[in-house]
Amino acid sequence: MFRQIRIRFDNENKVRPQYYWAYDLYSALIEKMSPALAGGLHNDGLKPLSHYLMLPERQNTVFGSLTWVINLLGKETIDEVFPLIVGLESLHLRHYGTSLRVIEMTADPVIQENDFVAGHLLNERKTGGLCLRFLSPTSFKSNEEYQLFPSVEWIVKSSVQKWNSYSRETVIDDPEVMEELIARSRISGYSLKSYYYRLKGVKIPGFVGYVNLAVRGPQPLVRLYNMLISFLAFSGVGIKCSLGMGGCTVEPLSSEQTPE
Repeated sequence: MFRQIRIRFDNENKVRPQYYWAYDLYSALIEKMSPALAGGLHNDGLKPLSHYLMLPERQNTVFGSLTWVINLLGKETIDEVFPLIVGLESLHLRHYGTSLRVIEMTADPVIQENDFVAGHLLNERKTGGLCLRFLSPTSFKSNEEYQLFPSVEWIVKSSVQKWNSYSRETVIDDPEVMEELIARSRISGYSLKSYYYRLKGVKIPGFVGYVNLAVRGPQPLVRLYNMLISFLAFSGVGIKCSLGMGGCTVEPLSSEQTPE
């Protein structure tokens, strides 16, 4: 099971917000967790929590409210962390000299894994296109180097890896299936901007924006592809999603947007 929560903050000191404030918010939240759960967030593999900040638009010289999106993965994480989140009233970011006051909180219903799988794999709607929006700086890493552009290969591999780390019943363990997913999909359009994410004194190169993804093939394969990509909205895409990177949304493309 997994659940998404959105917290809207008032930026009381009107300091220019940054995506990497998410790491300080995460640090403040993790201090409230049990040692066992907090320790689990440092293990290898998919973390049971992903999150990111959505920055406000600037109006004249004033910065408005900003939204912190938190995804909780697994029953244990939801049971322990959700009450902590609901109890938040404000958080102080000592590194940036500002306090963030909670002014609104929205929690989506819990999504069960079986319902999520059935909703995609049994879906008769024929869609071959998705828009993957990168809402916080996103990056991939290969051969010890950061990848500054999102390729189909890295997106699909990220989605399969994160799904397999989370799923308890529907694991994608056939390498040929992954290769087929990569071979039958492509980026059909994009608008991206480079952005550095500051983390523990290091500037990690990444990007924000969107890519349109087109996939063609047998309907079972298309539905599986859509399920895996859609899960990225909860797990995050790419690296360091538990530290504020890789936040995204996934939306179906209209027939006009989907290439032939």
